[in-house]
Amino acid sequence: MTFRRIPVIIRGLLLSGLVLAAGAAVADDIRYRVVAGDTLIGLGERFLARPSAWPRLQQLNGVADPYSIPVGTVLRIPRGMLRPEPRAMRVEAVSGAALADGRALAAGDEVKSGARLSTGADGHVSLRLPDGSTLELPARSRLQVERLHGHPDLAGEDVGLRLEEGRVESHTEPQRGPAARYRIETPTAVIGVRGTDFRVANDAQTGISRAEVTHGRVEVGARGVRRALDAGFGLLADGSRALGRPQPLPPAPDLGGWPTLFIEPVVRFALPAVDGAERWRVQVAANPDFRPVLAERSARGEVRFDGLPDGEYHLRARLVDAQGLEGHDALHSFRLKARPEPPFPGQPADLGKAPAGPVNFVWSGAPEAASYRFELVAGEDFSAPGTVREALTDTGLRRELAPGSYRWRVASVRADGDHGPWSAVSRLVVREPAAVPEPPEVGEDTLAFRWAGEPGQRFDYQFAVQDDFAEVLHAGTVAEPAVQLPRPAPDTYYMRVRAIDADGFVGAWSGAQRIIVPADFPWWMLLLPLLAL
Repeated sequence: MTFRRIPVIIRGLLLSGLVLAAGAAVADDIRYRVVAGDTLIGLGERFLARPSAWPRLQQLNGVADPYSIPVGTVLRIPRGMLRPEPRAMRVEAVSGAALADGRALAAGDEVKSGARLSTGADGHVSLRLPDGSTLELPARSRLQVERLHGHPDLAGEDVGLRLEEGRVESHTEPQRGPAARYRIETPTAVIGVRGTDFRVANDAQTGISRAEVTHGRVEVGARGVRRALDAGFGLLADGSRALGRPQPLPPAPDLGGWPTLFIEPVVRFALPAVDGAERWRVQVAANPDFRPVLAERSARGEVRFDGLPDGEYHLRARLVDAQGLEGHDALHSFRLKARPEPPFPGQPADLGKAPAGPVNFVWSGAPEAASYRFELVAGEDFSAPGTVREALTDTGLRRELAPGSYRWRVASVRADGDHGPWSAVSRLVVREPAAVPEPPEVGEDTLAFRWAGEPGQRFDYQFAVQDDFAEVLHAGTVAEPAVQLPRPAPDTYYMRVRAIDADGFVGAWSGAQRIIVPADFPWWMLLLPLLAL
């Protein structure tokens, strides 16, 4: 390749839209088309950092007469000779930890040449260049702004960024003007852009860089090899190996059926396994342009987001293949309404039991709650007729319940009437009172009692001389619904029982059953009439 052919190749690459090169010996020049009245001395005054260096332009371009240059002549001017005019990027949005030279970034800040940007584990910063191009620096990334300037009287900006670690996502406006240049450099690649959507990643530990194009076309160069990279493709650049070949990016995943409403503070999405994908990347933002991303996760199986305030959200998800190339985005919207947080149901506990009659319901005092909504239904459907609905300021109430199966729940209400989500539903079984013992079988020396029971139950019993059971003669626990006691002296006595279910639930005592033990009738009393004869 001759020196005179190099400008022609550069011109072709610039017209193709993008140059992405690493280790390539490419002349770094701009092209200026001469207009009427231009002289090399005048151009030196307008463009060069050292105006007196115009003779070098004459020599470089073979200009015979520096005072008379044919209109339309294309002059090659090395960028290194141009006078820079500092420009700045503007921070549009920040979430989490994002720093510039160790200083926390905020929306509206300016970022100039020489700045070092970094984001923490929860950080994200969105920047806008003077030409309208946008730059996203996600979490765990480090970026050096090496160049950010324009040139007087030359359209276009010269932007040079070095990605040291992490990722950068960029949408660049079509680069217009002879001085327009936009490059992102990694240790193994230099990405030059003239209007496209692309992502670049660099893994400092492995030394592998990745480029992914979602719109437009690029050319990648490394170790003397160049490859075209069209939209929908990505490749790996490893400084120790030959440049990888373009690979199709994973398709946008199907998010059909993903939930659109969450009533708990932790937002969870199931991430199904997809052929060819090793994991997912999921981002959440409060606006559809994702500036900034509020939270980002790289996961498989399930992704969780916590700490989000109630509101409307936008989500984008992409698949990541085994090489780490990230695919096309799929979009989804959802709403979070988890506050005011519901109280914790206290008693009766879920799957609890209670004897028929008055039942106490108790729950915790919830933050932000000025009052509570309580619902109780016999069955499962809270919309069914007969559902008990109460508005309360206390954290409990008492209800008379007949035997049956119930569900109950409670919600917090702010002072302004904002109703939060319902608590978890608690299930309750209200049991019949303990079965009444049958009349005892009175034997010569025993009293035998029997009552109804269920398989697996045990039973407590008490036998006393008064119905308040203050003086208990016999008490114990039996595995069957029956007990045999010694026959007491003739008198009136009281007996009660209660059931203990297999799960440990202790039922209420049955009512006090009155037992009359009769006096014996001696046989010799039958002889009294005979003796009277």
